[in-house]
Amino acid sequence: MDERRDESKVRRFPLIALATAMLFFGWAIPADASGTFEILSTVRTSHRAGVVRFRIPAHQSRISELSLRSGSLAMSIAGLEIAFADGGFARIAAQETVPAGHQSRAFPVDGRRAVTEVVVTLRPGLRQGDTVLQLLGRIVRN
Repeated sequence: MDERRDESKVRRFPLIALATAMLFFGWAIPADASGTFEILSTVRTSHRAGVVRFRIPAHQSRISELSLRSGSLAMSIAGLEIAFADGGFARIAAQETVPAGHQSRAFPVDGRRAVTEVVVTLRPGLRQGDTVLQLLGRIVRN
């Protein structure tokens, strides 16, 4: 009886490890639970970086809301600067701390204008190391 329990644990471990990795890296689920956000860009950066730039692909440039997902380290967002294709800019003061592996609140964007780049200003953290940041967006479909 005990041998069967131990054997089943050994068989389940790879499945549990795979499921955990899929959830951590976002392979198994959409950007949010309802699937309305899409991953626009992913950047690997130092936790001490002050500015992170995200280039937006042309086919995903019409966005109504933006959000950020932190990787293995928490991040403190100071603000966002959104560059539009028409040469205009929009600035959003965020002042939000996002725990590791979590998503920020949604930031509204003028969905009538095409976005070319998003520059995120972060407050440097005390922990050293690299992390992955993902820019998520709610795409406007016409």
